[in-house]
Formats: sequence, C-alpha cells, structure tokens
Amino acid sequence: MTSVPFSFVRSVEFWSWFRMAVCVLPVVLVVMGVYVDYTHTDRCSILTVSNDSLLVEYGEPVKVNCSIPSEPSSVYKLGWESQILPVQTDSETSLVWTSPNLTEWEVNGREMFCYLSVPNTEQCKRKVHLTLYKRPDSVNISSESSVWSEGQMMKLKCEIENVGPLQNLTVQWTRVDQNNITTVTEMPYGSFSTSGEERKNGNVTSTLTVSASRDEDDVQYQCAALLRLDQLQQPQVGSSEPLNITVRYKPIITQPSKGIPNSVIKGNKLVLNCSAHGNPSPQYSWSSPGNKNLTTSSIIISSVQSEDQGQYSCTAYNDEGSDSMNVTVNVLEHPHTTNLSSESSMWSEGQMMKLKCEIKNTGPVQNLTVQWTRVDQNKNRTVTEMPYRRFSISEKQKGSMDVTSTLTVLASHDEDGVQYQCAALLKLEQLQQPQVGSSEPLNITVRYKPIITQPSKGIPNSVIKGNKLVLNCSAHGNPSPQYSWSSPGNKNLTTSSIIISSVQSEDQGQYSCTAYNDEGSDSMNVTVNVLEHPHTTKLSSESSVWSEGQMMKLKCEIKNTGPVQNLTVQWTRVDQNKNRTVTEMPYRRFSISEKQKGSMDVTSTLTVSASRDEDGVQYQCAALLKLEQLQQPQVGSSEPLNITVRYKPTITQPSSGTISLTQGDQLVLNCSAHGNPSPQYSWNSPGNKNLTISSIFISSVQSEDQGQYICTAYNDEGSDSLTVVVNVAVEYKLIIIIIAVCAVVGVVLIIGFWYYRHTQNKWRNLASHRNNDNIALSDDIAGQS
Repeated sequence: MTSVPFSFVRSVEFWSWFRMAVCVLPVVLVVMGVYVDYTHTDRCSILTVSNDSLLVEYGEPVKVNCSIPSEPSSVYKLGWESQILPVQTDSETSLVWTSPNLTEWEVNGREMFCYLSVPNTEQCKRKVHLTLYKRPDSVNISSESSVWSEGQMMKLKCEIENVGPLQNLTVQWTRVDQNNITTVTEMPYGSFSTSGEERKNGNVTSTLTVSASRDEDDVQYQCAALLRLDQLQQPQVGSSEPLNITVRYKPIITQPSKGIPNSVIKGNKLVLNCSAHGNPSPQYSWSSPGNKNLTTSSIIISSVQSEDQGQYSCTAYNDEGSDSMNVTVNVLEHPHTTNLSSESSMWSEGQMMKLKCEIKNTGPVQNLTVQWTRVDQNKNRTVTEMPYRRFSISEKQKGSMDVTSTLTVLASHDEDGVQYQCAALLKLEQLQQPQVGSSEPLNITVRYKPIITQPSKGIPNSVIKGNKLVLNCSAHGNPSPQYSWSSPGNKNLTTSSIIISSVQSEDQGQYSCTAYNDEGSDSMNVTVNVLEHPHTTKLSSESSVWSEGQMMKLKCEIKNTGPVQNLTVQWTRVDQNKNRTVTEMPYRRFSISEKQKGSMDVTSTLTVSASRDEDGVQYQCAALLKLEQLQQPQVGSSEPLNITVRYKPTITQPSSGTISLTQGDQLVLNCSAHGNPSPQYSWNSPGNKNLTISSIFISSVQSEDQGQYICTAYNDEGSDSLTVVVNVAVEYKLIIIIIAVCAVVGVVLIIGFWYYRHTQNKWRNLASHRNNDNIALSDDIAGQS
C-alpha cells in the first residue's frame, strides 16, 4: 500500500494559507492604515509653536517657542531643525529657538521646523516660515545735469545701498508736477542692476529716462525702496530726498490771440498786451505802424486816431529762441446819432404800423447790422437783427454814411404797453463790443375792444339750494371796459359782479355778461342750475355677521336727490391696513323710485364675497353729482359700516416637513393659526399622547420622542391640521472604526477556518482513495501467487 507522506500534506496546507493571507492582508492593511493615520494626526496635534510665520528686521532679536502639553510615556526628543542654531531636549516639554541679533541671511527660503521624535512612531513636525529683511543704509537720487534743455533725453539715477532680500525689492519713482498731480512708476526686481544674491542683501542702481519738455519744468522727482513682504504692513523702507527739475525752453506767446480786439472806435482807448511762457523769462519787442519800435510787453494808446490804424507785431525771445504774433488794428467812426420813430403815436388793433430807425454817419456799412429789441409787459425780450442789404443807405460806397431801417408791426392787443428800441452793431471779428449806437426806447399804445377772461368754463353753473352764488365778469380792453348783466326775470345790472347770498329755485336760468368800450364789445353766457341736496344717505347689510363663502349684499339708500342722470354712487372700501379701494356706479346701475329727471329716491346694491380678507373691513357709500361746473361733486355720504367675517383656522406655523435632531437636543414646536373666532389647539404626539396646548417643549429628546407630531387648530367654522416628523439620531465616533476593524478580522477568521476545513477534508478523501487502491493491488498480487 502506498501512503501519502504527511510532510507533503502539510506543505500543501502551508501554501494554501499563504495564498489566502496574500488576498486578505491588503484589506486589513487599508483598514489599519486609516486607523493609524487617524491616531497619528491626533497624536501630532499636541505639538504646537508660538508663531508659525516670523518677519525679522536685520540685527533684531527673535524668539519662537515649541511645546507639548506633557512628557510622553517613553523616551522622546523635542528639538528645532534650522540652518543656524539647531537645539533639542529629551527632558523638557517646551524648547525655545532664539537669536539675540539675527544677521544670517541663510534662514531666508530655508526649511525650519520643530519636531517630536518617539521610538517606533512617525516623527511629528511643525514648520515655521522665517524671513529676514534689511532697510537700506541710504537712498539717493541724482540727474546727469542740473539744468535740462527742451528736447534732450535725460537720465535719473536712484542708488539704494545695502538692502535685502533683493528678490522682494521694488524701486518706486514718484513724479509731482506744478499742479500737484502725482504719477507713480514701479520697477520690480529684475528691471534694475544689483550686487548680491537674490535672497540676501546688496546694492541697487535703478535708472529712469525722461524726455526734457516744458511740462517737466519745476517737476519734482523722488525714488523709494519697497520690500513686498506679506507681514510688512508698510512696504516703503527707504526714500530719497526730492529732486527739483529745471528745463530751459523758448517762449510761446499766449496773448494776444484771436480774441483780442483789432477794431476800435476812433477816440476810444486801445490796449495791446503781449504775454508768453518761456524759461528763462522772455523779453518783448513791438513794431507798430510808422516803424515805431517798443521794448515793452504792452502798448497803450489813450485816444486812438486814424494814423494808429495798421499792423502791430509782438516778438517774445530768450536764449532758447523766439516767437512772434501779428495784430491788425482798424479804427472805426462812431455813428453820430441813432433815432427811432413811429408813423403814429396811437395804434388801433388790426392796423399794419411801421417803425423807422435812422442812423447817421456810420461805417463800414458792409459790417453793419441793425438790431431791433422788443420788451413786453412781462419783461420778455425779443431780438430781431437786420443785416446789410435789408435797409436803405444814403450812397453805395464802403465808408461812413447815413442808414435807415424799417420794421413793420401788426397792431394787436398784445402790442399794447410794449417797448421798442433799435441799435447799430458793427460785426467786426476783433471788436469786443459790437454795439456802437442805440436809440431811446419807444413805448407803444394800442386801442382794442374788450375780451372777456372771466367767467369761463371753470366757473360753477350748478349750485346747491341755499348756498351762496358769486358770478364775476372780467375783461381786457383799451380803453378800460364797462360791464352790464342780464339775469333770469329780465333783471339788468351795470356792475361787473353778481352776488346772491342764498340761492333759491327762482334764481335758476341763464345769466349774460357784456363788456364794452369805444372799440367794441364782448359777451359771455352762464347757465345756473339750482340743485336739491339729498336728505339722507344710509348704508346697510343683510346680516351683521358674515360666514366665509357667502355672497353678501350691501344696500345704499339715497333719499331726495337729483338730477338722477348726473348721479354716481361711490362705494369706498378701507381694509385693516388702511388701503382704500373706490368703486363708482353710474346712472342706470342702480334702482330709482320713478323714471323722470328731478329729485327722487335711489337704491344702489353692492355684492361682496365673504372671505377672511373682508374681516375688519369698513364700507361707506356716497352720492356724487357729476356736473361740469360743480366744484365739489360729493353731496351726501353714509356712516361707515364695519364688516365681521367668521372663518375656519389656517395654520401659519410650523411649516410641514422633517426635523432631524441628535439625542439630548432641545425640541420646540409652536403651533399658530389665523381664524375667527380665535382658534383652539390640540397636539397628537408619539405614543398617542394628546395635548390641548399650542406649543410642545422637550428639553432633552430621546429615541422614544421620535415620530409624527400632528397639530390641529379649530373653531366653530372648521379646523386645519399640520404634521411634523421628528427624527432622533445617535452620534457615533471612534467606535465605528473599531467595529469595522473587528468585523473585517472576524470575516478573515471565518474564511480561514472554512478554507482550512475544506482543504483538510479534501486531502483525507485523497488519502483514503489511495489506500483503497493499494489494498486492491495487494489482493491481485496475492491471487496471482
């Protein structure tokens, strides 16, 4: 019999276990890795530093502390890792890294950290960002020349000594002009020359190129060193003294210009000023008619004569160059007289009248304009200009002569009291004041028939019986008009006004006013209607209390009013927020006592849907007589009627939904509803607990408080319900990780045990099979023997 070696079976079992371990081990490592990472992060959180970012000025002391709350249970090391002055301890819970005067630039950009080392655990670190900086020893600005000439390209140099770190340096150039307008230009690291490493200190030279122009004269330049560091509140660490620039440039004449007069009336004063900008300050020379040369900036002639006419030339000059300007002066004759006249002293409306303006001894005529000015009684001014060729002259030549201009006017009542005036204008390009002569004002008088201005359509022609009636008649006319009235009953009055203190029915009818004078007359008719005031206006409802959903009717009864065809019933609704709504019902939308025009009884009905919005609303009705001339149309109004509407509750709080809480939290549920009458409340809570209150308060919720809470608000009109679902959760933390690890390990053990039993049974069956084969083989051999 051949048996399976025991060592072979064990070898097979070993390799089976090995394959299973290879499959399961990564899962265990991932789960344990999550746990180890959690515990490492939690362990390293005890390591703290007093400041994780430090900015230190060169040569100043620095100190930063690293600490743990207590000594670890095993051997440990607490230390500082740094380019300079590294320290450590194995017996203290805090360690200070310090330098009495930090000057080592090696700390910039290098890693510095505090560490905690414990055997068999990963090292904990806290990084500290340390930056060393230095203010410059000096900042100087200079120019290659103390005086610039216009057109040159000049260089300004800024020298900054011993500043750092250079990589954070910016050179700032500031320009301030004569108007104190500031311009700033910044040059970052890399745009200027340096002597030193970028993380350390060194010397810097920055150059600014400027085009020398007159705009640069008296400008002030300054340069400054800026260190762009996050913790440095004020980046400017050094600044130069201001440098004032002087630029020499040739003059440019600013006066005289085209706005200076080049024409002047004979005998008037002439002043010509020459002014220029230049550096050095310019000198001046004038050449004038008759080859007269003057070395002054101004020419003054107190009384201009004909020989002063001609060209004047001003020259401004200095060492840099010169500028010139020419002015041509014309000497003009002033007109001797300017007269205005009318063909008649008194005008009548409708005539075409002529005004004549006579100007003596003026010229040149081709530059002459006659200006007509009209000023009405309201001081409104109208100007009309007539240029050359629109008036007659004494002879066709260019020079001084006599001129006549005519203005045609239509005589109307608008011209009465108007004032006219004419003036001579010489439109010459450089003459500051073109008006060289003006007439005396001429007042116009126009006779015209009256025009009635009152009464008009705005005067009332309807009045309540017993009220006062006033009718005024007013008209414009020249001469002043007289008045006459004709009234009902053929009464004639010669006054401008009719006053009736208490109007009666017999005063109704047509009134006619006539205004008249020597030029004619004007009439105006007024029809007066005498109206009856309504005796009563009453508002009522078919029920004192309404229920929501009903259609209710309001009735407005108006007694003894008219004329009905002009009547409108006005309904006014005012809600609880004082918002006013007005509805008007005209004639034919209400019932009347009889179909005739006159005073009668009227009933108007308003149908309203009873809703909760109508609760507390106030209604009122009024009688309006819509007559064209009645100033106040409202002739009667009812007392206000307050409406009460009963309606079922509507819950407004809380809102339906789900509330999620953690065990031990506080639960507050408030139930609020609108209804009339005021609603009562009941709550149905988990465990079939019924409460007849509006609020539920639980100071510390438990699992048994989880479930549905139903609030019901009710009154005699109905009810409303609302459901809130409350969920109570238990909070789990590290135990979840431990349970997960245990679960994974349990699963691995179960799989391993199953695999072991399965493999063992398999090999037992194999061994049994082989034994049976060996027994059969032995029997065959024995039989053959």
